[in-house]
This record gives sequence, C-alpha cells and structure tokens, in this order.
Amino acid sequence: MENSSTKRMAQSTLALIVFALVGKVFGFARESLMAYYFGAGIEVDAFVAAQKSTALLSGIVSATIATILIPMLTKVELAEGAERKSYHTNNMLTLAVLAGAIMAGLGMLFAPVLTKLIGGGFGKEQFDLTVELTRVGMPVIIFSAIVGVLTGFLQSEGKFAATGAIAIPLNVVYISYMVILSDTFGIRGLTIASVLGILAQVIFLLPETIKCKFKYFFVFDIKDKFVINALILSIPVLFSVAINDINVIVNTRFASGLAEGTVAVLSYANKLNTLILGIFVSAITAVIFPVLSREFSSGRMDRGKAAMNGSVKFIVLITIPSMIGLMVLSQPIVEVAFLRGEFNHAAAELTSSALRFYSLALCAMSLNNLLNRVYYSLQDTKTPFIIGILYVALNIGLNFILVRFMGHNGLAFALSIAINISVITSFVLLHRKIGRIGIKGYIRTLIKSLIAAGIMGLVANFTYFNLEALLGNSTAIKLACLLVTVAISVFVYGLICYVLGVKEVRMLVEFTKKKFNKN
Repeated sequence: MENSSTKRMAQSTLALIVFALVGKVFGFARESLMAYYFGAGIEVDAFVAAQKSTALLSGIVSATIATILIPMLTKVELAEGAERKSYHTNNMLTLAVLAGAIMAGLGMLFAPVLTKLIGGGFGKEQFDLTVELTRVGMPVIIFSAIVGVLTGFLQSEGKFAATGAIAIPLNVVYISYMVILSDTFGIRGLTIASVLGILAQVIFLLPETIKCKFKYFFVFDIKDKFVINALILSIPVLFSVAINDINVIVNTRFASGLAEGTVAVLSYANKLNTLILGIFVSAITAVIFPVLSREFSSGRMDRGKAAMNGSVKFIVLITIPSMIGLMVLSQPIVEVAFLRGEFNHAAAELTSSALRFYSLALCAMSLNNLLNRVYYSLQDTKTPFIIGILYVALNIGLNFILVRFMGHNGLAFALSIAINISVITSFVLLHRKIGRIGIKGYIRTLIKSLIAAGIMGLVANFTYFNLEALLGNSTAIKLACLLVTVAISVFVYGLICYVLGVKEVRMLVEFTKKKFNKN
C-alpha cells in the first residue's frame, strides 16, 4: 500500500514537472518577447511596478486560498465524508470572490498609494503611468480568487496535472498579444492581457473540476465552522504566502531610486532565478502538501516526517547545482534569453550580475516554501508568520546597507542573505516543535551536493566558454553551447553524487536500470 502511494506521488510529481517545463518554455518565450518589444526602459519599469501591486494582491489571494483549503478539505473528509466537500468548497468560492472584489476595488482606489510604496523614486510621467496600469490590472484579483479555490479543490482530490499546467493558458494569452497587438496597444494592452490570462486559467481548470464531480451551487454560510477555522488560519498565512512578493516589492522600491531600467533588470534576473523553483520545487511541494496534511492530521508523525525529509533532500539535490550553474553561466543565459531588440548589452550585463547574487537565494527560497507547508499541515500558521517578519526585516535592513556599496547587486544579495538566515531559523524552530527531523542527514546531503556541484561548475565553465570560443557567439550557437554544457554538467553532477554515495541518486540509478531491464 505504501509503495503504491509512493508510486502515485512520484507519477504526480513527474507529471507536474513535465507540465511546469512546458509552462516555463512558454514563460521564457513571453519574457523574451517582452524584452524584444519593450526592452528595459520607463514603460517596462512602470509595467513591472504595476504588476508587482496586482500580482502581490492576486498572488496572496490565490495562494492563501489554495494553501488553507487543502487542510480544510482534509478535515471535512475525515469528519463528514467526501460528499460534503462540494458544499464547503462552494462556500469558500463565494467568500473568496467577494473578498477578491473588495480588494480589487480598494486596489483601484488606493493605486497611487501602492505606486508610491513600490515606485517612490519614479518621475511624474512614470508614476502616473504606473497608477493607470495598476488600476487596469486590479480585476485580476477576482479571477485569481477563483483559481485559488479550484486549485485547492483539485489538489485535495489528488489531481495535479491541470493545476500544474495553468501557466500555459496565461502565457499563451501574453504571447498572442505581444505578437499580434503590442504594436497597436502597447504597454496598456499588455496589462489587459495579464487580466485575460488569469481568466483563461479559470476556464482551463473548469473541465478537470467537473470531472471530479464538483457541482457549483450558491452557498453563503458565514457559520460554516470549517471555513471559519480556515479563515482564522488564513490571517498569518496571508503574510507568509506574500513574503517573497513583499521582498521583491521592497527591492523594487529601492531600485526605483537607482538608474532608469534597474527595476526591469532586477525583474528579469529574479524570474530567471525562480525558473527552477517554478519547475521542480513547486511540483514537489504541491504533491507533498496534501500528503503532509493527511499524515499529520491523522497523528502519523513518523510518516509525515519521512515525507518531509525526502522532500528536503530532493530540493537540496536539485537547487544546489542549479545555483552553481546560474552563477557560472549567468551571462550566456541572460544573453540567450533577452539580448535582442530593445534589450541591449548594457542591460544584459546588469541582469547577469544581479542573477548571480539572486541565485544564492534559490535553495533557501525553495526550502522555505516546503517548510511553510509543513507548519500549515501541523495547523501552525504562527511560526511561518514570525519567520516572514524576520525575512522582511533582514531584507530591508540589508538593502539600506548593501545598496550603497553594490548598487542593484546589493539588493539581490540582501534578499539572498535574508532568506538563508530565515530558513535556518525555521529549521531550528521546527526541530523544537516536533523533535528530531534529520538535520544531520540534511547537512550530509548538502555537503555532498556542494562538492558535486562545485566540480560540475568547473566543468560547465570550461565546456561552455571553450565551445563558444571555438564555434562563435551568435544566439543560436550560444543556445547550442548551453544545451551541450547543461547535458554534460548534469551527467557530471549525477556521477559525482553517485561516487559520493548520495542515496537518492543511487536509488534513481537502480530504478532506471530496472526499467531498462524490463524493456
């Protein structure tokens, strides 16, 4: 039974990774087209700042709802049976849409205040454009609320494919707009496209929701004890979920006082850095969260810890080599991704340097996402809230110090230092809360991964830059050199991990051997 459950988890994770990869390819195309059509100037700075406002609010609503809904529906199923899930989900849907509409209205009303917080260093023209784009984008919050409810319901049912693929319709709308209509409607039309993209996600999720026998009917029950409990838990979750967005906004606020285009440069670098998080880490946390909720709610602490430990090691083994790879290959990655059209060599250099410092946060950001879900599964929303406050406070304090000496790189470095300190603190508090969690095992895996990734980084540096010197530096050749370098680097990393006795890598090799022998 346990093997069957593990197999289903592995299959779900693999499916999510595949869909996330496809979604990221579309996302990569979207960012490349945006750099091509709009570059890194005043309009893009205004668009990025406006998106930070709307994305902060919509992301908070969507992610918070999905996060609190999974433990809530687990409790409903244990207490009242699976057939009652539709009732409570519909009630949550009504309340979520209502809350989203109120937030959208307030967002439109207070758009100048939000813009002042995010882009206080903007000139009048840029400030006014940001306010306008913020107001146009606010309806996205309502659709994001619906996405959050549908996502939480589907994941509680063990259906991950559709939720993992929702980036695809969003990016299709973006890309279609930029290719067909961007010359006509410009940056304002791109903001409208961002709203329509979230609506496309709602439409995309509906068929899978219907397959799960979900039937919509209007419910407005403010006495629903499950929803009331979930909403109480949501108060600290709101802040915890928004931490990364809040810190990006803090950095945007500081960046708005630097040279023109700095906001866009940091945005491009941050998106490249979180590519791995969006593909692999989001997959494992999405699959493991319902498992953690079920195991901890049922009192099976050892099984919950085992699931968590495997996830921590998986994240370390994925993100450490990714971090080293981004540091070594930041320049060609940025050039292949963005160096065309309005995006020039100066912008590429600024973006690649920021990417190197942002990459130091990759492992910690990924672990933070997982640890927050562990706490939520334990019905503890207070600890992630405290950790979140620490994270923001450290980031702001370090920004004031480092931006003076390092410019925009200091903002990226400050965020990386802050999240690493916060995650270490989170591990210590979790150990105190539930007892032994295998920290020594984590450290062993981390050390082995760092050794393997360090050797891999040397190989990657030698391979890429020698290939480029030999073959040329056109975009197509750079892309080919990157692909070859990544393939060789993955092999080298896996080989060194195997030699060092990393259990998870050896298990993967044995599993692959068995598959080939069967065939």
